[in-house]
Amino acid sequence: MNVGVTGVPDLLVLCGGQGTRLRPVLSDRPKSLAMIGSRPFIDLVLDPFLRQGIRRVILCTGHLGHQFEEWYADHPCLFDLTFSKEAVPQGTAGAIAHAAQWMTSDPIVVANGDSICEVDVAGLLAFHSKHQGCATVTLASPDHRLDVGVVTINAQHRISALDEKKQNRSDGACNAGIYVFNRSALALIPRFRPCSLETDWLPLLIPMGVYGFASGAPLYDIGTPDRLGQFRRETMEGKEPATRGRAC
Repeated sequence: MNVGVTGVPDLLVLCGGQGTRLRPVLSDRPKSLAMIGSRPFIDLVLDPFLRQGIRRVILCTGHLGHQFEEWYADHPCLFDLTFSKEAVPQGTAGAIAHAAQWMTSDPIVVANGDSICEVDVAGLLAFHSKHQGCATVTLASPDHRLDVGVVTINAQHRISALDEKKQNRSDGACNAGIYVFNRSALALIPRFRPCSLETDWLPLLIPMGVYGFASGAPLYDIGTPDRLGQFRRETMEGKEPATRGRAC
């Protein structure tokens, strides 16, 4: 496992979504820049990785992506930060393929920019290395409030199927939106059309070995106005990740 000159992997954060469902309450900025107290949500995504030694971050941006550069120009962070900007949306897997030119490690860690699951990064990487698959999916316990991807997994932790996002699922383990990928797996990302990580790319990798790492951590998501409002309220009440951290 080659994790680059720093001894830790690159982190890619997917921040290029259109945020269509949030437009009634968040029309002027990307959803990862939704303010939670005095900090944008993306800072709360990054905080746990910073605490665990990640230092090199690639933000995959698209819709209103210039706002990320403006924010971090005014609020310098503790990461070595690179922006991978898409002129035309290529989907979540396409965004990863576009960012390959800036990757320095193998494997890489990928995280959604609109959800938080405080995974043990060292444990995740050790699990990935032990099982020798091409990809590892971090798993969280199902939450009936969320429209999440649910996986089918065997006793050896190997994933055999990924269901599309559904609400009110209480069975199985859910995709927490944090992954480890071998760089060789990027060769299977379909080109020349928008491509989803969950529905287009991951299913192609299953025959090569995709494993599920049980995080034991809750999953927080701000993908809808109700969930964003709930996250803001519970954060202020001290029930969710703190708004004061170290990313910036």
